[in-house]
Amino acid sequence: MTSHSTEQPYLLTETNPNDDYSHNFHKIRSRLTDTAGNSYTEFMRSLQPDYPRVMWDIAFGYAMLLVSGGICAALGYLHAPHAVPIAVGAVLFGYWIAYLQLFIHEAAHFNLAATKAESDRRGNVLIAWMVGTSVAKYRKVHFQHHRALGTVADSEYSYFFPLNLLFVVKSLCGIRAIEVLLDRSRGKQLSTRSSGISESGSNGGSRLSENQSDDRAGRMMIVGLVAHGAIIVLAWCVGSWPLVTAWILGVSVIFPFFAAIRPLLEHRNDLAQSNTDYRRTDHGAYTRLFGDDLFSGTFGGAGFNRHLLHHWEPQVSYTNLGQLEEFLRRTPLATVMDSRRTSYWAVAQRLFSL
Repeated sequence: MTSHSTEQPYLLTETNPNDDYSHNFHKIRSRLTDTAGNSYTEFMRSLQPDYPRVMWDIAFGYAMLLVSGGICAALGYLHAPHAVPIAVGAVLFGYWIAYLQLFIHEAAHFNLAATKAESDRRGNVLIAWMVGTSVAKYRKVHFQHHRALGTVADSEYSYFFPLNLLFVVKSLCGIRAIEVLLDRSRGKQLSTRSSGISESGSNGGSRLSENQSDDRAGRMMIVGLVAHGAIIVLAWCVGSWPLVTAWILGVSVIFPFFAAIRPLLEHRNDLAQSNTDYRRTDHGAYTRLFGDDLFSGTFGGAGFNRHLLHHWEPQVSYTNLGQLEEFLRRTPLATVMDSRRTSYWAVAQRLFSL
């Protein structure tokens, strides 16, 4: 058994007790060994993504959308009050759309297939069309999140806001999603500067790639609008206007709510001040681990329930995060993981205020 010197600066209690290394893991990874003396870097080389499982998990999401539609339609045919199938259908549609959209994150990290090109293709065809974007477009914003986690420059910042009634109302009304979408140009500019690409387009190859990405995103927007329109027309043709209403509300209200609240629960520090504007003051990097129960595994699907591990190793497929956690449990980082382990419900209760 290898003993770990107290001089090693990667135990949570020996440095800043609020530091979970979600922004600076690279500083310690090369020195990590488990209790048997096995090298962490060697272990990382052994991990192999399970691409068939990824496809099955995506197929599961689509199957649940079909089941949700069946439940909504059945409630209507059983002459339940119209509000019932609409409310039930909207929540189910929004929930499973939110689940499926988590896989655009895996696509952004090239983890849907063995090659980057195929991963992007699958991400666009299977996932990105729903929100009218492209994987390449999303990738630019998301990589800025990794570079700037916890700082005012973070491009994915719903955790900057306190979890209160205003947040819930704005999220349910789609206002919070619109605010984030309108500010995506800010994230794009920050990403461009971080990667050393001139905004004037002096890097011709990068500018060409950016234009191609924008063109593809524009096409995906059209595909998405047509697809959603087709779903609405189909639901109308089968004579189920509650199903039509449920789909519209699920896409425009419930999905944005889940998409806004999940990253807040993953990243907002318990000690964050509700009266502090973290768009002007750094919040600090803070990331949690959640459970493997059915809710955590779907609300936090595609590995988001192990979000701390993803920020430690962004390139690792979510299909390997369980193995990664098992190894890290045998290292001093077990202390860090335990300090961040919780449930979505427990965090929501701690953070919520009127």
